[in-house]
Amino acid sequence: MRKTILIPTDFTVTSLNTLKAVLNNNPSDTTLDIILLHGITSSDSIRDLLFFSKMKQIESLSSDEFEEAYEVLCNKFDSQINSFKIDLFSGYNQAAFNSYIKTNKIEKIFISNGKQKLSNRKSFDLGRFIRKSPVEVITINTDKTSTITEKGEITEVFLKQVSIG
Repeated sequence: MRKTILIPTDFTVTSLNTLKAVLNNNPSDTTLDIILLHGITSSDSIRDLLFFSKMKQIESLSSDEFEEAYEVLCNKFDSQINSFKIDLFSGYNQAAFNSYIKTNKIEKIFISNGKQKLSNRKSFDLGRFIRKSPVEVITINTDKTSTITEKGEITEVFLKQVSIG
């Protein structure tokens, strides 16, 4: 069986813990089409719109640690992943978000119970749209008691305990 899921991301390694929990709890007979989605406002400037590149915007938002952790998860759970896409949402209302959900045939949305760290001033939290979306929303509980020091953020992907609840 094949399912399409959406996970909001802030391009931190911590946000990939949600993905890790989903993949750890995914039935072996189900492959996933995964969309990591980030909310960002688009510019009103004609020049900015003419030269806008989604790929360059994603590269500017992500870090080397995020990309490395992303690659590790892709390699570790390769048999469960049918496709993987990182995308930007720049809609202003619920109708635009619902249209995105419908167009991409998203069946479930997985969110973390933690707060996103939006480092870009144009970024916004997708939570207000997700809560009102027509698809099932599942919250991932992140264990905040685990502290990791001096190992780098990528170790969080392996050491942090998460559960679906």
